Amino acid sequence: MNRTQLKRSSILKMALSGSEGTNQDREEAFLLRALRIAAVVALYWFVSITMVFLNNYLLDNRDLDAPLFVTFYQCVVTVGLCGLMQLVSTFCPGTVDFPSVKLDLKTSREVLPLSVVFISMITFNNLCLKHVGVAFYTVGRSLSTVFNVLLSYVLLNQSTSVHALSCCGLILGESTNSSPPCSHMQPLRF
Repeated sequence: MNRTQLKRSSILKMALSGSEGTNQDREEAFLLRALRIAAVVALYWFVSITMVFLNNYLLDNRDLDAPLFVTFYQCVVTVGLCGLMQLVSTFCPGTVDFPSVKLDLKTSREVLPLSVVFISMITFNNLCLKHVGVAFYTVGRSLSTVFNVLLSYVLLNQSTSVHALSCCGLILGESTNSSPPCSHMQPLRF
């Protein structure tokens, strides 16, 4: 397949397309893939929400005032888990499918700005969670989707589908209805 830009709908069709065979086989394959995708999304939501509350617990703790250490430790654990998954993938190839990690200096230099932005994002997420409540943090994080769509249009001149814009409208409506009143917010402490 060449490296042309694919539309989201064609990527979804490729992901959910059934194999060759009877109509019943294709329906079973479609249901199995749809269930697998739903399970992955549900697992992502669970882990994401769990991490927010765990970080809130850690960062709200007065005895542990080290948000940067918490971020550093999470990054180290992630690298360790990726290394462990690579080992499991090497020794048990049928059980786990994980790509091998090869260190290339040229690729590392090209990816360095993205890595700095990613680590900054995690760091500022944890710093934000230290100073504001989970509800306000969640509203702010959900609004990042709206700003991504807006900035993609303004800076990159990328148009967005009507379905995506309607989802952004739902996010905006939800965030205006569920955000806490300003009188109950705590001031920032530096």
